[in-house]
Amino acid sequence: MKANNIPLLQVKDLCVEYHIPAGVFRAVDKLSFSLEKGKSLGIVGESGCGKTTAMLALLRLLPESGRIVEGEVLLEVEGEQKDILRLSPSELQEFRWNKIAMVFQGAMNALNPVRTVGSQIREALIFHNSVPKNKVEEEIDLLLDLVGVSPAYKNRYPHQYSGGMRQRAMIAMALACRPDVLIADEPTTALDMMVQAQILDLLKKLQHELDLAVVMVTHDLGAVADLCDDVLVMYAGMMAEMAPVETIFEKPVHPYTRRLISAFPDIDNPKADLASISGYPPALNNLPKGCRFEPRCELSTDKCILEIPDVIEVSKGHYCRCPISLSDYKVAK
Repeated sequence: MKANNIPLLQVKDLCVEYHIPAGVFRAVDKLSFSLEKGKSLGIVGESGCGKTTAMLALLRLLPESGRIVEGEVLLEVEGEQKDILRLSPSELQEFRWNKIAMVFQGAMNALNPVRTVGSQIREALIFHNSVPKNKVEEEIDLLLDLVGVSPAYKNRYPHQYSGGMRQRAMIAMALACRPDVLIADEPTTALDMMVQAQILDLLKKLQHELDLAVVMVTHDLGAVADLCDDVLVMYAGMMAEMAPVETIFEKPVHPYTRRLISAFPDIDNPKADLASISGYPPALNNLPKGCRFEPRCELSTDKCILEIPDVIEVSKGHYCRCPISLSDYKVAK
């Protein structure tokens, strides 16, 4: 029997390094979060903050230079937690796509241009033994229909699909084995506004119909507000703040989160000036000794320069890595 208090996905103190000729770089540092079945988590932050690296680590799909040096990735299966990072190759093959799947960044350009879309979905179904061979064609039709692509298009090549249709086809491939967790890495990149909205609506529809847990990596705060239940803000490989989506937008605590939100256009006040964040994120080979946001932070103190702040629980489900900003928050409350 499934224990009610076991999250479907739980990441604990995940650390990832890249070992390259120039040195060792810590790309993800002590990242922790959990996700319930049927819920969605948005992961946001500037380019290079470790979002995609963290997601590739969950599936153990890091490039050859990547190393998972610490942490656990626990997936609930029939009431028990399995650590994906400690599975054998054969066990890992069973988990990938069957339990947790990913729509990769730039996925709409990742289809093989010389093979039909249907044949590529067919390969995923056969490789993972997800349906009997005599049911494969029926399942391809069902998957394409599920994501809003006519099954009549399955024998067409990727160049005969629009950008939105290719993205839908990639989502169909990720769902081929009916996973419990779907990771969508920048699912609306390079799509026009109308198609972006359609893809987000599709993800919401699939999440509801299939009871999926969704992790969405994005730069688009509007997409996060529309789709996600909770938000994780990353900066320079670390969690800066995590909270329910309403809290992040209405009561952000960390200075970085505040600046991110103030830099995003407000549809209720379209003439308002947009804020900016001075400076640049730190290079991974030259990280600050203390708080990684300190060089760009208007609240910086001597303590921030010397010490990496601990994660503080602001309220239930709301965590922040900034005691200075938290003091202001409590006064404001």
